[in-house]
Amino acid sequence: MSRRALTFAFAILFAAPTASADTAAVQRTWLERVAINAADKACNLFSDGERLALQSGIYQAQGELLRANKTSAEMEKLADEVSTHARSLGCAHPSVVEVAATIRSSYRQFAKTSYLDYPARRSSWGASRSGHDKWAVSQTDKTTNTTFGLRRTPDALRLAITIPAKGLEPSSVQLVLRDPDKLPEPWFGSIIGATKELSAAPRSIARIEWAGEIRKGKDAIGDPIWIFYFSPDAVTRLEALDPREAVRLDVVPSQRAKDQKVNSVSFEVGDLRAAHAFSLIPPPEYAPAPDAAPVEAAH
Repeated sequence: MSRRALTFAFAILFAAPTASADTAAVQRTWLERVAINAADKACNLFSDGERLALQSGIYQAQGELLRANKTSAEMEKLADEVSTHARSLGCAHPSVVEVAATIRSSYRQFAKTSYLDYPARRSSWGASRSGHDKWAVSQTDKTTNTTFGLRRTPDALRLAITIPAKGLEPSSVQLVLRDPDKLPEPWFGSIIGATKELSAAPRSIARIEWAGEIRKGKDAIGDPIWIFYFSPDAVTRLEALDPREAVRLDVVPSQRAKDQKVNSVSFEVGDLRAAHAFSLIPPPEYAPAPDAAPVEAAH
């Protein structure tokens, strides 16, 4: 890859692939991001914020390629090739130096972005960097008004689900997701492939994550909600899934409820990893304002 091509490509490093972008263009963008990421690991080129923005871009382009039916094996092979080439250039290579400078310049503008949508095939994750937003990453099922994603707590971002607090408090919430130990390949709704409706892996090949903590709260308009939190390991397992897969949340009613039907809602994995990385980008740093000149008192 030429120095000129590298420089041009990284000028738009943090721009998201558009829905109309052709697969070849998305693949080129993804490989360029992978290459400079490999150079950064070898040469320590970027700040934490720049790395998170770069990683978010890598994940997003990767999701686009998978949705365009690129295979994971093909992508891993290409990523290894460009990473090896990028590391072979050395930290002082003019291409590496120039591209790193371009990224830093682009990041200064990108860092001012506080919210982004990460659309996938059937859904969209909203990602916020604002500490004032309860949700760092979320999507809401409009039928049930159930929100799922990464919620801010005093200590960390935690995988959570919120549901309207109506009737008796549910006894539990279970997250149903494919277990790679039982089925290494992604599950797209059936043995023969994708289905029209979102369909999580059957329990026979799934892992069940139980929400281990419940809190009461209020939503954005002040209505009461129940908040169920999952373990940090659940986030890791969820983000390890293919972006095209679905997971299901089963809300188990109170044992005292007359209706014992389990209420279920499904969510597409989508570009959760990309949205998560974006939400972790630290606030931009601004140079302090110069001290005002002293004003002489009138005599």
